[in-house]
Amino acid sequence: MNQTYGIAGVSAVVLATVLVGALGLRISRTTSDFYVASRSVPPRLNAFAVSGEYLSAASFLGVAGLVLAQGADMLWFPIGYTAGFLVLLAFVAAPLRRSGAYTLPDFAEARLESRAVRRIASVLVVGVGWLYLLPQLRGAGLTLRLLTGAPGWFGGLVVAAVVTVAVAAGGMRSITFVQAFQYWLKLTALLVPAVFLLIAWRADRAPAPAWDERPVFQRSTQVGTDRPLTLTVHEPVRVKVTGTVDGRPLDGGPLTLGAGTHRVGPGTTLSFPPGAPVPLPDDGGPGTAPSGWAQPLSAGREQHGLYATYGLILATFLGTMGLPHVVVRFYTNPDGRAARRTTVIVLGLLGAFYLLIPLYGVLGRLYAPDLLLTGDTDAAVLVLPQRLIGGVGGDLLGALVAGGACAAFLSTVSGLTMSVAGVLAQDVLPTLGIRH
Repeated sequence: MNQTYGIAGVSAVVLATVLVGALGLRISRTTSDFYVASRSVPPRLNAFAVSGEYLSAASFLGVAGLVLAQGADMLWFPIGYTAGFLVLLAFVAAPLRRSGAYTLPDFAEARLESRAVRRIASVLVVGVGWLYLLPQLRGAGLTLRLLTGAPGWFGGLVVAAVVTVAVAAGGMRSITFVQAFQYWLKLTALLVPAVFLLIAWRADRAPAPAWDERPVFQRSTQVGTDRPLTLTVHEPVRVKVTGTVDGRPLDGGPLTLGAGTHRVGPGTTLSFPPGAPVPLPDDGGPGTAPSGWAQPLSAGREQHGLYATYGLILATFLGTMGLPHVVVRFYTNPDGRAARRTTVIVLGLLGAFYLLIPLYGVLGRLYAPDLLLTGDTDAAVLVLPQRLIGGVGGDLLGALVAGGACAAFLSTVSGLTMSVAGVLAQDVLPTLGIRH
């Protein structure tokens, strides 16, 4: 990916985030403004904001990477994520809003009339918020590393700094506008490149892939490793190596990797010819096995695959109502009816977004199978524009995708920071005797 275009795309998103957030700053004046936007956010705007913060790094990058690596079974993730809002619609949205609470622990105490429950809920909110923050910061680090070569911690630091300023300055008023804007940015960042990727795929006239076989390199491909790898080769493959393989140093010379396992040293570059099968790490996973990628619950997956699938659906379906940065947004609606309308609109917005994600996973299987080798499958969405289109067009589309990824980190981290900050200020610090 062209670094100049990528940095420009990410910088534009950061600048737009600051400018849009400033709109909320101008009208945020009271405590109610800061925590719940004075409970005056209309359903449509709130639905955009909910969708903006819910579509995190896991949705923008992770699901496509899972489909690339593990296959069709991974589509249960977006299905469960979206269907979880049915639970919110039926049981959670309206009661949350009618409670008049500011935070989840406040709501829990009002419903169960227990201070102990409030304390437990406070610990859970802070814990869930922190655990949910980690993949966002990792995704930010991955994106900035691909764009600039910066160390992995740098992207997380940038996101944390921007979000801290936005939240501290304008609170819920600011992040409502920011998250609504970022939903449409993320949808555009996926939709526009997807159109061009499909056109390029059709123009490529590549032979129809055998989805139930191991992936192959469609074109000559160079793969660089920055750490040691142990690869599993199922049929001999001819490569050119600069580095070390099985302790043998080579300087661009040819080598045949025979069937079995091979140790690749750090800093090694492997050049594969078109049609070569992709050698996979020892932990390549069930989706990389023959007959394991395109068929749900296929042979070779873990035992009791059907029960595992039901468990995944149940966890994602019910887990949505336990995400503090999602449920806190229903406090911003004018009333319970508006909260339900918000949820209905969110279902449509998330459905439109998740229709695009599997496409990137499928195309990644075709044109970026080297990510299976290096383990950077989360980068599939970011690298595909350059792989299929190339040139200035690929750079521009790559910059758009990178901007969308940056928006995903910023919007979700904003919501998490706001929800956790509210619990700390309203529930944790008062119990410690700290005034705020």
